[in-house]
Amino acid sequence: MLVVFLFTLFLSSMAMPSKEGHTDSSTGTRTSHRAQFDVGSWKPKNWRLIPRTHVQPLEFSKAPRDLKPDDYFKFIPEYVGSVLPGQPFNWTTSCFKQNTATITIDGNSSATLTVSTTGKSSLLCDDTYLFGYIGSFDVTFFESPYWTHDIEWAGGWSEADAFDLETNGIRIFRFPDGVTASAEEVFETVLLFFGGLIGAHVPEWTAEDNLKFLADHMDVTLPPRKINRVDIPKSEIKSGDFFGVLRLDGLDPMLAWGMGSHTGHTTIALWVGSELYICESTVNSAYWPYNGIQMTPFDEWMDLAEKASYNVIHLPLSPEVAKKFDEAAAYKFMMEVKGLPYGFHNLFTGWIDTAEDNYPPPLSSHLVLLLAPFGEWLLSTELQLDETFDFITQALNFRLGTKGLSMGEAYMTAQKKGISLTELAAMPEQDSWIFENGAGFKNGPSMVCNVFVTKMWKAAGIFGSLTDSFQATEFTNWDAYTLNIFDGNYTRPKQCQEADPDSQFCQILGGYRMSLPQYNSYAPFPHMREKCPTLPPYYKKPLNC
Repeated sequence: MLVVFLFTLFLSSMAMPSKEGHTDSSTGTRTSHRAQFDVGSWKPKNWRLIPRTHVQPLEFSKAPRDLKPDDYFKFIPEYVGSVLPGQPFNWTTSCFKQNTATITIDGNSSATLTVSTTGKSSLLCDDTYLFGYIGSFDVTFFESPYWTHDIEWAGGWSEADAFDLETNGIRIFRFPDGVTASAEEVFETVLLFFGGLIGAHVPEWTAEDNLKFLADHMDVTLPPRKINRVDIPKSEIKSGDFFGVLRLDGLDPMLAWGMGSHTGHTTIALWVGSELYICESTVNSAYWPYNGIQMTPFDEWMDLAEKASYNVIHLPLSPEVAKKFDEAAAYKFMMEVKGLPYGFHNLFTGWIDTAEDNYPPPLSSHLVLLLAPFGEWLLSTELQLDETFDFITQALNFRLGTKGLSMGEAYMTAQKKGISLTELAAMPEQDSWIFENGAGFKNGPSMVCNVFVTKMWKAAGIFGSLTDSFQATEFTNWDAYTLNIFDGNYTRPKQCQEADPDSQFCQILGGYRMSLPQYNSYAPFPHMREKCPTLPPYYKKPLNC
């Protein structure tokens, strides 16, 4: 969502005519209104994505450009600081030696951000910024030396917007490489995802780009495999067994990067009578026909997963844990939640455990929490998506013990209680929370893929007395497959040994060999994984976090 949003922002800002005001030659003041966006009134117009490829099937084409892997996501602007009323803010960049910002608020009628830039280091350099508060933001670039730039926002703010301006001020973000290079970086980053969105199969050039991304950003390598499908006897699979998935489509690698996981999706096996099913929480898409929490016969699932270019690894439960797995209780839970939507409601809040150490640089809490209200408006107002796609607002209300507050109102309520925005987002999610969904869905718990798998294990009773002592909704994919519940002495079927003789895992699908470092390592404990950092590339964390 952030990638698509910033891509739209760039295209629109470059396409929109400049709204610069007059220049006062006596004062050297230029009023600048480049690409200003007000939540509730702005939407992109007349833009489209034009892939820079020759006219040929994308399956056989290569990526149009050859960006270095570390340029992916580099367009994300870096947080510089915040300017509050009556408190000038100063900073230095490689282009301008001295920058000063002040904010003047005229009651509820207007707010003016004044930015002075001096000491330009090069005739050709420029600085591109995003300035904003929760109700609006502005993208502009400064290139003229010794100018004062005024950026004005009209008033008429809600109570929450006015509170944010007075309390948190205008946040300042700088695009590291300027507007032109950043636009190219956005385009190239989108191409990580583009090939995976156009059909069931991931084009080879998309897979190659994602492999480079994983190697550069996570130090993860996936060697090619000669055998792409391994059909093992179903008798090798027990209820509760874990299946880890990685699709090289941009999305899975991005999620893996954020979590420190070597999978982007997780599923669980369940026998119902004589039929084996794969149960999961996912969404329908160009490569998957079913939506929400679902159970698919194993043979059908394998065929769909193969067509979707899944890489899939099988982790069997240990014999001791498998004996504890109550199939009837697991099936009962499955029937209770089947048909619920994917867990968008706590996708963000379940991932965030700390103030800053879960955001892969250059992403920061400041940027995410600033743009989240815009995302809320975009989804509900412009795209007219219902409560099913509420990414954060209900979760914040649960944390505050409130109901029905908008995101901005939740921010204001938290700060009035002495809770910072980062503390609010990092509060532990609770498995017991029931979320409201839109038309066609019943209300229920919100579960992304790994949360659903962990809650299935909890429902089946494998954790015994510890079942209610930790929250599945605080888990990531890494947290799930590093639990010491798997068979460390598993003898792989001969088909798996022939396909991957040097691997300890049984990989049943995929053109690239997966690995799961630290799998089967950690015993569950109370409040497990509620306060864990996940900073790439090493993802160091306390053992008891």
